[in-house]
Amino acid sequence: MLPLFRSLLVLVPLLAALDSVTTALGLPRPPAAAVLFMQSLGLWALLGLAALVPALATERFFAGPRSARKPEDWAPGPVALAWWMTFPVLAHARLDAHTGLGGDLAAVLAPRPLGELLALVVASLVLARWAAGRLSRLRPRPLGPLLAVAALLIGALLPLGAELPAGRGVERDPSGSGRAAAESPNILVLVWDTARAMNLTPYGAARNTTPRLAELAAHSMVFEEARSVSCFTLTSHLSMLTGVYPSHHGASMGRMFYDALRTPPITQALARGGYRTGGFVGTAVLRAQTGMDHGFEVFDDRVDPAVCATSAWSLVHDVQSLLARYVPAMRFNGRPHVIQDFDRPGEEVLERALSWIAAPDPRPWFALVNLYDVHWPYLPEDQARRQFVRPYDGMVDGYVFRSDSYPQRPPELALGARLKADDNRHLEDLYDAELWQLDRAVGEFLDALRLADSNTAVLVVSDHGEAFGEGGRYEHMDITEPQVRVPFVVYLPRTAGAPRPPSGRRRGRVSGVDVAATALGLAGLEVPQHMQGLDLLAAEVPDDRPLLVEDRDKLNLESMHLAYYKGPWKLVQSGLGQEPSFELFNLELDQGGLEDLAAQHPQVVAELVREMTAMRATWEPDGEGGLGGGAGSRALRGLGYVGD
Repeated sequence: MLPLFRSLLVLVPLLAALDSVTTALGLPRPPAAAVLFMQSLGLWALLGLAALVPALATERFFAGPRSARKPEDWAPGPVALAWWMTFPVLAHARLDAHTGLGGDLAAVLAPRPLGELLALVVASLVLARWAAGRLSRLRPRPLGPLLAVAALLIGALLPLGAELPAGRGVERDPSGSGRAAAESPNILVLVWDTARAMNLTPYGAARNTTPRLAELAAHSMVFEEARSVSCFTLTSHLSMLTGVYPSHHGASMGRMFYDALRTPPITQALARGGYRTGGFVGTAVLRAQTGMDHGFEVFDDRVDPAVCATSAWSLVHDVQSLLARYVPAMRFNGRPHVIQDFDRPGEEVLERALSWIAAPDPRPWFALVNLYDVHWPYLPEDQARRQFVRPYDGMVDGYVFRSDSYPQRPPELALGARLKADDNRHLEDLYDAELWQLDRAVGEFLDALRLADSNTAVLVVSDHGEAFGEGGRYEHMDITEPQVRVPFVVYLPRTAGAPRPPSGRRRGRVSGVDVAATALGLAGLEVPQHMQGLDLLAAEVPDDRPLLVEDRDKLNLESMHLAYYKGPWKLVQSGLGQEPSFELFNLELDQGGLEDLAAQHPQVVAELVREMTAMRATWEPDGEGGLGGGAGSRALRGLGYVGD
């Protein structure tokens, strides 16, 4: 056993260095090398200890009786240990590429992945046999320490990542002059992830959940009829940055990336126009690999430890997820991944953003700040809980349907069918408490910016809402009104000698697709013709403006939805396949959108279907395929987007 431990001291730093290098090369913005290497070192040490027992059994099987060995022989143990440490990681990496969204393993059983796995088994065994033969002819004592020292040097001397990681596709004016005038305002886009309008103080909430937002709204333009463009975080954020609908920029839950060359984000235009650009996000769904970082000088998306990007951790993560399916004690309320949460607190995101904003730089700045605090699970702190959560002794907690204490649901029973009015009220209480908590953090952040004395415009928006039993829906995997009606607040700075900036409430229907054009208008830059959004400061929004919501973030075409708003009507198409169904709601009479009037108004349905189809045809909407697995699938499962 002692020789295997000595081999472990060589293999752990060697494999940690190799994993760190390959991980850094595969990321658009690698983390600090020393941090990545040290964390990888610890992880590979655990994998090595787990591999000792099978390696020892393999050594004894191939090497024969211990009495037959000479002390100076290099037994096959080190090679067996290396094989047991590396083969599971390599095999998982190959199969992971074929895993479906949500952890669907059906595709893994197809001929191609099984053939790849068989080829890997054969190749690794042949290599191991060759290595064992070669090593038996070498003197191992000086070789082992030499390899260990080399590995440590590789890990220690990797280029260090920046304190604030850079984005991609930033095009600066080489002269440094840009086009942004000295009076051009700073632009802050605060995205309150998962915030539905009806629970916010400025939108008539029954309780004072967001007093600081109400203070800001009193001096801002408040758009009362704002809708998200989708019900998924990535697609909505990309529409905010590109000014186009999701089927135009192409990203979806099944295709967790987009092509910035096809649909350039406004960050590129702002950078060319003399702005410095920073993105600060609270969720792994918006990580740089999706393309979200294009045009940002700084893009801070490090929500989990650096080691979580490595191949070794991917294996550990999926083993944990597999155990959680069959071992109740390993479920941990739907978050079994120990050190990986896929999100981070808003206070941390705001602190990073404030540090960047305060840097000495004469240029105006544009900052996108995503705050993930009110997303599932609903776990407010004690102070907020005492203020907003009423006494309750029912079956649900903040983890909802993924809670270890929630009764198992038969497949034929609809999600949430067991919940009663008091259960829904409790979930909404927890949600309100988190809103209050987030509002307090944002208020402190805005105080630090000293808005009254700074030339800063603020847009407060959300990527989607949330449902708590309305129409039998929960969370945000549909496009009912609680799930897509969101806040849209625009605060404009007041400059000396200028008239008071516009404020007050606006009735025109707006959307997250308007964020890009409005930001460009604030910067004094031209709005590209391909954008479907409006500059909300350039003119009043027409009362009959048509809007689109695209829920393409599903596993199949039959589960996808579209919504088309025109005048008082909301048309909902369920299914994007050959036989879709349609519902019609009159939002003037039914603000919640719960009473289907399609049978009473077939001509209205036909007219709106024609208009919606013609609208989407103007930009040739992409296909809806490409449902893949990998890192994006792991993040979606960890955040509750797929699976119960």
